[in-house]
Amino acid sequence: MGKRPRAVEGENLWDEITALKRERILGEAVELFYRKGYLPTSVDAVAERLGATKPFVYYHFKSKVDLLVEICERGTREALAVIAAAVALDLGPQEKLERLVRDFTAVVLDHHKLVAIYFREQLNLPEEAAARIAAMRRDIDHHLRALLAEGREAGVFRFDNLAVASLIVAGMVSYAFAWYRESFSVPREEIADTMVAHVLRSLGAEPLARVGAAQR
Repeated sequence: MGKRPRAVEGENLWDEITALKRERILGEAVELFYRKGYLPTSVDAVAERLGATKPFVYYHFKSKVDLLVEICERGTREALAVIAAAVALDLGPQEKLERLVRDFTAVVLDHHKLVAIYFREQLNLPEEAAARIAAMRRDIDHHLRALLAEGREAGVFRFDNLAVASLIVAGMVSYAFAWYRESFSVPREEIADTMVAHVLRSLGAEPLARVGAAQR
């Protein structure tokens, strides 16, 4: 195969550099919004943490609220992606739910600051952005309800109200943002194991590994 045109290579490199700059800006905005709040934080403060100028920030984000929108959408978007992927697996309902809880927990722990910012600052989001996030959250609930209903029909899960059960599962995992910190002494794998166990017990089930061990 022939070499790629230099113009295309240059465009790709420029795109990568631009993406890196956006990530740097977002990273500093996350730290400031998380520690000080969205309203007290200025674009000047974000630029100062970067060691850059305010026009540099505005070149990549049109306004401070655009930073907030990207921060709030990102965590929800990634949570929806892993939940949809888990539900689509060719596995039994309990195996799918265990995978879902583990992957969802990983997203919340990875992005606990983004999740915290969303819950604190959602009233500052523009209507269109708030509507997009609300739609993603409805999709998450739809996937969870479908999986829980499948498990109940198969006799794997036991609960009375599907809507409440879905909210409990989602809330149990997503609330990890409130207590998790990078300095937390419990290994992440153990956190995920514990989360899976509590979610399943709330549905009248036990983790598959423990069920297998008890039967041996």
